[in-house]
Amino acid sequence: MAQSKFDKQVEESAEALVFGIGRVLAGRDLDGVKRTDATFWRSGTRVPPKVEGRVPRRSYRAGWQRLAFRLALGAGVSEGSYLLGRDPEATAQTVQDLWENRYATLAALETGGIGAASALAVGGVAYGLLTRERRELMREWVIPLHEALAQPLGLAEQTAPRRYLHVPKNFSDDDAEIRIDLPVHLRFSRDVVADLVTQKLALEGVTFSWHPAGRTPYVLVKKTRKPPARALFKDCKVRELVAKAPESAPVIGIGAGGRIVSVDLDAESPHILVNASTGGGKSVTLRSLTCQMLHHGSLAFVLDTKRISHAWARGTQGVTYCADITDIHDALVGLADELKRRNELAADQLADMPWLIVAMDSANGTLRQLARYWETLRQKDAPKTSPAVTALEGALWSGRSAGVHVILDGTPQTSVLGAAARELFATVILAWCTADTWQHLAPIACPSPKQHRFPQGRVHVVQEGDAHETQAIWMTDADVVNWLTDPEDHES
Repeated sequence: MAQSKFDKQVEESAEALVFGIGRVLAGRDLDGVKRTDATFWRSGTRVPPKVEGRVPRRSYRAGWQRLAFRLALGAGVSEGSYLLGRDPEATAQTVQDLWENRYATLAALETGGIGAASALAVGGVAYGLLTRERRELMREWVIPLHEALAQPLGLAEQTAPRRYLHVPKNFSDDDAEIRIDLPVHLRFSRDVVADLVTQKLALEGVTFSWHPAGRTPYVLVKKTRKPPARALFKDCKVRELVAKAPESAPVIGIGAGGRIVSVDLDAESPHILVNASTGGGKSVTLRSLTCQMLHHGSLAFVLDTKRISHAWARGTQGVTYCADITDIHDALVGLADELKRRNELAADQLADMPWLIVAMDSANGTLRQLARYWETLRQKDAPKTSPAVTALEGALWSGRSAGVHVILDGTPQTSVLGAAARELFATVILAWCTADTWQHLAPIACPSPKQHRFPQGRVHVVQEGDAHETQAIWMTDADVVNWLTDPEDHES
């Protein structure tokens, strides 16, 4: 039997009533449109792409919050209706009294209205002053960031920015952080999002901490606490820090957040390369690292063709100081013999041998001079490559097993040492260098940072593919001599 029109209307009304009750109890919009990603237990942070029109604030609330509000509102309306129906005569009498004294009532309302209007005006001014920072935050930070990120993150334009962008009022505080709630699908490029955040908000020196797991993935943008402006060895705290460093980890300097940046001489490639333009602190860094090794009992070859960079090394115990190219040539040839001798020792005998440091200042010029010097000495049947350069290569390739470590100041010439020599430096220290030099020496840590704002002594230490901004330990010649000759310092 076919349904009548009335029966269909009754059935549709009953179905709509059931769905309506279900939406009320589920805390959903009564029209059935899902405008946000809110669930019954979790507040929403974004709007699905196909939603049109303005999205009210209540649509972002969790379902249980909306249900609680609806139940409270319903209870209030029921209570008012109950009280009104309980004593209708008293209610009617009250209305009649107000009508009979309507002129007095209007006068009272007029006076009260003026007071209310004044209070409203004062409240409006106070509200404007109290919310000024928040409005500026929205205008200068939150809204521009939302406009930049909405499309890369796959968010609808109607999404309320403050629902997924949590920006502090003052990002200059050391512990301030920006939190960005991410869509669950995670179909976006992290690099693109990071670049947009830093460019749109003009941020420098920030780190991104990604948290993709869980029902609410997010990313935190935090300030990177800069290294100190100075790290002078004469400072008691810096001196104590250097003195406590183990022999296998001489301190390069102090990094972001007070982190100690040091060399790992137990690494597979325990050699150090220092490169900087004039005034960048190459010689100071080489001096500091060599001095720390001498403090622990190591021996050192200090090769200084400029004759002025390492005056501290002249006459210092445990140091073979060479300035003439002839002496440097002979010292490196002797290094080859020492390297061979050490490699022939038993493991227990080698363990008792002091480490040997080869510190070469101005490596570029020194290697070229060694090559030219050998050309003047080479006999007809002698090898074309300088034995001094060959000895340095041997120290780079097999020095770790013999306790020999090389510190070069400058870029090693590929025409002299070979292109593969650059791969033997596990620690690369760069300061005030060009983008081309950075690409040449530390391609794995590209792009190069801006260099023009760094104070003297600021370097970037590249280790395991990461570049760490560091304030290098600043040791003068007098600091080195006093530290190495002071009995108390040696006892410590």
